[in-house]
Amino acid sequence: QNIEKAKAINHPLFIQSAQLHSISETQLEEIFSKLKVRGNSYQLSIIDEQKFNHLQQRFSQKSPTNRVEASMVGNSHIKPVSGSLLTILFNQQSFPQVVVFDTNANFNSLYKADKNLLIIENLENFLAIIKNPDYMALWLDKHWDCDIVYASGNAINNKLHHKFFAQYDKIRCLLDIDMGGFKIFKSFSHMASKTSHCEFILSDYYIKKYHQAGIIYSHQDYIKLINFKYPQSLIEAYKMVLANKKFAEQEILLK
Repeated sequence: QNIEKAKAINHPLFIQSAQLHSISETQLEEIFSKLKVRGNSYQLSIIDEQKFNHLQQRFSQKSPTNRVEASMVGNSHIKPVSGSLLTILFNQQSFPQVVVFDTNANFNSLYKADKNLLIIENLENFLAIIKNPDYMALWLDKHWDCDIVYASGNAINNKLHHKFFAQYDKIRCLLDIDMGGFKIFKSFSHMASKTSHCEFILSDYYIKKYHQAGIIYSHQDYIKLINFKYPQSLIEAYKMVLANKKFAEQEILLK
């Protein structure tokens, strides 16, 4: 409406909005000429009425309510998926199962959950423990009866998983010893703390590998580290990382 009334608009913001509808700045230049008024304010003039009418139709469409509708304007990622998956190695099982969640967090599982759960952040380690279950006792310093879930990074923190994790009394998280791992744990422990005890794993074996293979972090990482708000359950890991000036990814456990 402002364009049709020859009123100035915020041009960079207009471009950003157009890009959300998969309309490039080059395409806009084929539709409008522009005259700077001041700062980011520009007055646009229509130079192609047909393309302008088509553009209006795209902008005036009802906002997408799901990924399918969003895909019709070329931007499905602005909406969440209507469900989720967790890949889990149930206790005493030799092959992982997939638990499927619908949009209301309902799920079905072929196996009864254990009272304990181990979360493994990275796929390489999850695959390794499927092939060789003895890694459990090595990585945790001793065997622990539990189910094992692949976190797939921060995907573990999907709110649809909350009811599933509420089944467990104790949840131990084997994550990277870095800002990514800290952020995943903080979000997860906040989600699960009302029903389960959560622990960030710093086994003797993991600490030994951390000292052997950890990588010195940058000054930028240091700034992020000291400005992060840590829950009490992360203080030990924070102090170790701060004192040694190193981060480590959990794949070092396989070395």
